[in-house]
Amino acid sequence: MPFIFFTAPEADILYATVSFVPGTPKERVEAYLEQMESLLQQTAARLSPHRPLLRTVVRIHGRALTGVGILQQQGDHLGSMVVELVPSEERSVRSKTVIKAWRESLPKAPGLDNLLIMARQVGPPGRDVSIRMEGGDPQILKRAALDLVETMKAIPGLSDVTDDLPYGREQWIYRLTPTGEMLGLTPAELGRQLRTAFAGRLVQIYQDGADEVEVRVRLAESQREYLGAPGKLQIRLPSGEQVPLATVAQVKSRQGFEVLRHAEGNLAVEVSAEIDIHANKPGRVMETLLGHTLPALARQYGIDYEISGRAEDRAETISDMKKGGMLGLVLIYLILAWVFGSYGWPLVVMMAIPFGLIGAILGHVVMGLDLTILSLFGIFGLSGIVVNDSIILVSFYHDLRRRGLPLEQALEEAACQRLRAVLLTSLTTVAGLLPLLFETSLQARFLIPMAVSIAFGLLFATVLVLLVIPSLLGVYEHWRERMSL
Repeated sequence: MPFIFFTAPEADILYATVSFVPGTPKERVEAYLEQMESLLQQTAARLSPHRPLLRTVVRIHGRALTGVGILQQQGDHLGSMVVELVPSEERSVRSKTVIKAWRESLPKAPGLDNLLIMARQVGPPGRDVSIRMEGGDPQILKRAALDLVETMKAIPGLSDVTDDLPYGREQWIYRLTPTGEMLGLTPAELGRQLRTAFAGRLVQIYQDGADEVEVRVRLAESQREYLGAPGKLQIRLPSGEQVPLATVAQVKSRQGFEVLRHAEGNLAVEVSAEIDIHANKPGRVMETLLGHTLPALARQYGIDYEISGRAEDRAETISDMKKGGMLGLVLIYLILAWVFGSYGWPLVVMMAIPFGLIGAILGHVVMGLDLTILSLFGIFGLSGIVVNDSIILVSFYHDLRRRGLPLEQALEEAACQRLRAVLLTSLTTVAGLLPLLFETSLQARFLIPMAVSIAFGLLFATVLVLLVIPSLLGVYEHWRERMSL
């Protein structure tokens, strides 16, 4: 059975973020946002010609709102849009359809580095497909991330693939030459003079009424271009003389990074993507990446990797649920062993649990649903419910045996006399779940897998409890009689 950690309900809010290369004029970003809004209006009119599809559209310049890696940054090269759709019950067009049609209508723009459109996430944080890579060199990590991004873009069902190690503005790297060292300059002194030329030096603070006013001395705007022209900027030596910057330092230009992130003390980059669960499954994608792509990247670039986001939460949750499930089964056994005064009868009672699990899985198949974390919650609750039916049957059989009835007659009498009690216990529980099981609201559908697990599992287990549990009791009693001989 395919497993999806969490199926989010239909979203009414969409987020779009555009990221141009650093240094892009904000007028160009604003013009592209206006074009995006115009194309969104056209897309909405085409998808829903007779009923309104959009309620509110807000443009935000200078920052992004989706909170995924690069989108947490601020700057003139960033822009965002918040789109509110009409409530899901009032429209026939789903948010994924709107996102796909809108994205296909958007043109490429010069300098556009990244374009993300996604629905507001509900449930556990993070994205379904997310990989974190760790290393010591940001340039190597970036190259590995770009290779992984290209690989993930080719996987069916994945979209909006991005990494959270974005390139930033151009950087100038100054290094002292042997001549500069011979003249007595140090890297700290060179850095101090360059910082003074660009950012200025604080020379005075005076009080102006209730305000403090700082006075800084720095190069004029027209002269700051000297920082990129080593032959023009003059550097003062310890002796008091001035020499051109090119004489004492080498200048190299490189692409910087907007932000550097760390995980557990190591430099890290996270590559994540949105996934269409109808085209692919997160578990299948992660299995492919962990089996082939990531080991190859680790050997090629000398980096480490691990799952993150919802995949990491899923692994931790499943591990905790395994421990909790084992503890629950042990407690059920201990309680039943204490009540029945037997070590074998509790095992017969607990055999109803696997039957309930089979029914829960078959219910998902019949309803066309994938297993989710809420399905597992339902299975945990089901384990306690189906035991009740077995307890009713076994407890009545126990009483009949103490009255002196033979084995076969006691089994038949217990199954017949407890039929009504077992059916009432199961059918009333299932009847209470029917409203949730057939709920049509898009905002409540993520709860249906839990109801399916309990309802179908209980129905399936009830039928088998009336047939299989008496058989198992007979087998156990015959075995116990032979062992006592």
